[in-house]
Amino acid sequence: MKSKYAIEKGKRFERFVAKEIEAEGLGKAGREGNSGAGFRKGDIASNLKFLLECKNEAQTNLLPNVDQAKDQAKKGNAWPSKWALITRDPRKPEFEEVYVTIDFWEFLRLLKTESEPKIKEPDRQMKYKMKRFLDYGKEFFKEFD
Repeated sequence: MKSKYAIEKGKRFERFVAKEIEAEGLGKAGREGNSGAGFRKGDIASNLKFLLECKNEAQTNLLPNVDQAKDQAKKGNAWPSKWALITRDPRKPEFEEVYVTIDFWEFLRLLKTESEPKIKEPDRQMKYKMKRFLDYGKEFFKEFD
């Protein structure tokens, strides 16, 4: 059984992570009470597609923690391959350096979606609308000359 200090330390980290998710404009986030024990798995309740497992440990146990995150994602996430292990560097002051571990293939998918252009090639209708928009803009600014 964990000490009361260890439990509070974990809760403090979970609150920090939830607050940062909200501060970045990624939607509402909060600690998941009794995380892992009930229907909802993971430590953070949010609208992100990733199940979030937080660890605030004096010594990082990467592989057992990854296994726990993967297991929780399989049990309670609509996307079982979308898990994220969030840890802090115990050598630094609290929350100074925080890291996320995810599956390599998910990482590649994230990179791919970030690198894809929003509009690949304007279709004919879009090209027409863009030309009209520019023409109206030119007309508008002529009024001020």
